[in-house]
Amino acid sequence: MDRREFVAACSLFGISLPFQSFLQACSEDDEAAIVAGNFDGSVLIIGAGAAGMATAYLLEQQGISYQILEADTSYGGRFRTNNSFTDFPIPLGAEWLHVSESVFADTVNDESIQIPKITQRYTAADTYGLFSNGTLTVTELGSDANTFIDQKFINYSWFDFYDEYIVPSIRNQMQFNTQIASIDYSGDKVVASDTDGNQYEADKLVLTVPLKLLQLGQVDFNPALPNNKQRTIADATIWSGIKIFLKFSEQFYPTFLEFDDSETREGQRMYYDVAYGQNSEDNVLGLFSVGKQAEVYQGFSGDALRDYVLNELDEVFDGKASETFQDILVQNWNEQPFARAAYLEDNAPSSISRTMAASVNGKLYFAGCSYTQEDDWSSVHTAARSARDAVRELVR
Repeated sequence: MDRREFVAACSLFGISLPFQSFLQACSEDDEAAIVAGNFDGSVLIIGAGAAGMATAYLLEQQGISYQILEADTSYGGRFRTNNSFTDFPIPLGAEWLHVSESVFADTVNDESIQIPKITQRYTAADTYGLFSNGTLTVTELGSDANTFIDQKFINYSWFDFYDEYIVPSIRNQMQFNTQIASIDYSGDKVVASDTDGNQYEADKLVLTVPLKLLQLGQVDFNPALPNNKQRTIADATIWSGIKIFLKFSEQFYPTFLEFDDSETREGQRMYYDVAYGQNSEDNVLGLFSVGKQAEVYQGFSGDALRDYVLNELDEVFDGKASETFQDILVQNWNEQPFARAAYLEDNAPSSISRTMAASVNGKLYFAGCSYTQEDDWSSVHTAARSARDAVRELVR
């Protein structure tokens, strides 16, 4: 089964929404308690994105020694936010909650911590536009709004959630500007070497770097990874990705806007109301695009990209976009040096993420949105669950 088939099996949605909507029963996996066994050694965690931080947090709860090595200047990976474009957080990566709110409590893993309501569901009165054959048709979501679970963060974001609940207990164990170039797990200890020649040693290592970086050969392994992992890395199709945010003086667009090519086997693209539900007077329209559709936008930059997007919207809305345009913000994941892409394609067989999630020799463990033990990937909640799976196995 691939992710698209999983979505089709789990969903009753009547339209295609970003990242697709999952019913709770199909999305949540085994959340059995993590029970520490005899392991009392040390752990290196490579990467301080969602999976790396979740891994560290769970190890902290178990009292296990760890260190996080992050190549970038700060934590967050692809799901950081921009707080200057408008008066609410703009998610540069993950923007929606795709499963039940219970995933927040699962990630925090502490019943004494109460998490307030931080997301909002879409309603029947929200609007969906389809531009097809030169004609825009706008309808209300109606009863379709009840069949999907996607929720929008309100004056908050996935990054804010991690920043508030996960980071405080692990921040002192993070080391930045440390790009790991090689991992040697041939001896009793695992030794990671960075691009400056510094070495870091531990009993076990959890690798959370994006799959694209492994595909680009940015990390060497000794001994080489098992053949099945090498084949999987080489064969995986990893989608390009871009998000564009446009500020306008008025709202002339529906909650969602799609095109005939918004959902294909090669990628996705969709405009959506970024300011939906926010306590803001600003009008911000977002464009989310991955795969082949994203590559069209990535062929432009600067003013040329702005003009291309405005022209596209002008065709739909009779020139309103250019008439009311104020500002633009672009997040091109392909240009993010320690991501270089969006995520594993939706059409990939689940064997890819499962193969990548498998540990090696009781020393190397893998966690991340492309390293899951389920028929779901490419989201923050799956990254967090993969961390739980990795830690559960590591501490046995």
